[in-house]
Amino acid sequence: MRQIHDQKCLNSYLERYEIPSLFDTKELSFRLYQYEAGEILDSRDGVAKNLRFIVKGGAHIYSVREDGSYYPVGVTKGFTLLGDMEFCGETELPLIVEVIRAMTCVELPLCEYRDALMDDNLFLRYLLCAVAHKLAMFVQSEAPFPDIEAKLVYYMEHDCPKGEFKGVGKVAEHLRCSRRQLQRLLKSLTEQGKVEKTGKGSYRLGKRHHE
Repeated sequence: MRQIHDQKCLNSYLERYEIPSLFDTKELSFRLYQYEAGEILDSRDGVAKNLRFIVKGGAHIYSVREDGSYYPVGVTKGFTLLGDMEFCGETELPLIVEVIRAMTCVELPLCEYRDALMDDNLFLRYLLCAVAHKLAMFVQSEAPFPDIEAKLVYYMEHDCPKGEFKGVGKVAEHLRCSRRQLQRLLKSLTEQGKVEKTGKGSYRLGKRHHE
């Protein structure tokens, strides 16, 4: 993580996404940060210190089970707010955010503005929409599927950038099946042309899947 001290760049993101228009509170001091792929933002570390508006790149959001294992809830797509759940009081959420593409965020330090934002009706309405979107992602991640193949295809379509994943073990954990079972399924789908192998442990949806 590093702060980008470029006011012109910051202003361009503020204008492009109309971020100031999400608040009634004026003269907010926004900051610009960049996160590299692989960095982890863990909400269990305590109260979120910042509201983060993702303006470039993306991240996986995982839920952590009681036994310590985790599974994907969703992938951020486009302009997304992080820190909304924590702002609402959920300070020990079992969620982990993993940066999957170099991510740029416009951030607002809550230590300076929490009290003002609690009375900011415009922001609170936006916050409600952001939380509802997170809830929808969670519900979709728990949706029932007729078999493992259907769940795998849904995961690749909706949670994998460009329909591609790397790491069979992690996906097997998400599907709640054995690594061997998933490997047999991937072999079958590859032979049918529905999935293409792109490298060791890497797969993407094939052309026949869309036919």
